[in-house]
Amino acid sequence: MVTGASHHSVLVVEDNPDLVIGLRDLLLHDGYDVTVAGTVAGAIELVRTHRFNAILLDLGLPDGDGIDVLKETQRLDPSLPVVIVTAHISPDRTVGSLTEGAFAYLTKPYHREELRQTLRRAIGVKELSVQAERAAHLLHESEARFRSLVESATDAILVADHRGLLVSWNRSAARLFGYASEDAIGKPLTLLMPERYRSAHEKGLTRMESTGTSRVIGSVVELHGLRKNGTEFPIELSLATWNTTAGNYYSGIIRDISSRKKTEDALRRSDQILREVADNTTAVIYVKYADGRYLLTNRRFEQIFNLTTDQIVGHTDHEIFPAHIADGFRTNDLVVLEQKRTVEYEEEAPHSDGVHTYISMKFPLCDHAGTAYAVCGISTDITERKHIETALRTHEEQLRLALTSTEVGGWSWDCQAGRIYWSRQVDDMLGVSESLRPHTQQEWLALMYQDDRQTAARAMSLAMEQPGTEALFEHRVMRKDGSLRWFVWTGQIIRDRDGKAVHILGMVRTTAGGA
Repeated sequence: MVTGASHHSVLVVEDNPDLVIGLRDLLLHDGYDVTVAGTVAGAIELVRTHRFNAILLDLGLPDGDGIDVLKETQRLDPSLPVVIVTAHISPDRTVGSLTEGAFAYLTKPYHREELRQTLRRAIGVKELSVQAERAAHLLHESEARFRSLVESATDAILVADHRGLLVSWNRSAARLFGYASEDAIGKPLTLLMPERYRSAHEKGLTRMESTGTSRVIGSVVELHGLRKNGTEFPIELSLATWNTTAGNYYSGIIRDISSRKKTEDALRRSDQILREVADNTTAVIYVKYADGRYLLTNRRFEQIFNLTTDQIVGHTDHEIFPAHIADGFRTNDLVVLEQKRTVEYEEEAPHSDGVHTYISMKFPLCDHAGTAYAVCGISTDITERKHIETALRTHEEQLRLALTSTEVGGWSWDCQAGRIYWSRQVDDMLGVSESLRPHTQQEWLALMYQDDRQTAARAMSLAMEQPGTEALFEHRVMRKDGSLRWFVWTGQIIRDRDGKAVHILGMVRTTAGGA
């Protein structure tokens, strides 16, 4: 039995019962599926409704000529092999059947082995034909899918031959460069590039053709394209090449990066603005990676700690500051990274004139996945404010102790906020209730005797404007019984490093007569 023939089907068209029995036995023995038709009409019907791998055809049939079966088979399936097996051996019949598409011609009585070999060759040819058709179909489908993919791509895709002439491009390329296909295909690639690129392109093409090497094949480069209207635009180009019997071919994928370039330019300008803002603020600004290495700092950081960018960026706090200071910074940074939230700290840092105190606002910088990859900090020096607060607390405590044992009142003036504060003893001395206590300089002046207001205001201004002076001014107040009472205000002026008065702390006493 022939191995592998069980899936092959043979149609036997023969009206002689004895021959049918012999052919059927032979074919079944060899493993073929056998179908028999005894007429032209029956054979044609079977060919139309069934699939066969080969046909054994007798030409002399009771209802017509077997050539009709051959013709119909060729019309329906030209690849289906038909082997003529007949006793009619006229030359015109032999040549005619072969001309009509018969695979081979055998005479009766047939030789069994010859029939077997002929049938095997016929089925083999059929299988090759089927495989070729399938391959052609798959190739066509693959080409169709590829063409669909190319045509639907948003990037421009083009192909050029070894001479640098365009042989194909997609719709996106036509839209991008503004040429109709018939105006571009067959033209040199230099049509699409500014003049300044053309010489280098032609040299590169020559080098590739002669040596097989290229500086840009397989890489992505940024260049400029040239539209039909003469305008240039930035592009991103990736090139590939392949070799055929007709020579080298080159494919290019071109992306218009105009929008990206505009965004990059805007970001650069924005970064420059942010850099200028950061470098011109008195606050210390810095960014540290999660591992503690500095990514960037502003100019103020470099000035205060007398360091260069190279001495800061890429280094950690432990490489810049004393260990106990660096430990504190790192501990606070880790809390921000772990909790992924903004945290305010009071931190200390060494200066040339001693340790300064800072208020540091620290917040995490996160990537698209929400992972904190860095800490950004904005630190403000509050050393002077801390000194003032300490002085205020000391003076307040001194006043509190003094006022508990005397009839003298205490007062303070926040010069920056413009607010006046004093103790309850002063309310009693002035004869006002706590609810009517003045809070501004104008309200304070309004309590004074009218003839003394201008003098008192001038004394206040003089005390604040002249460094080294103490607050001292006096005025009268008319009480409810019509009597005048003198008030003397003395105080210590607290100034900032520029000599500007920021606070006055002092005492007030009163007399019935003049000061």
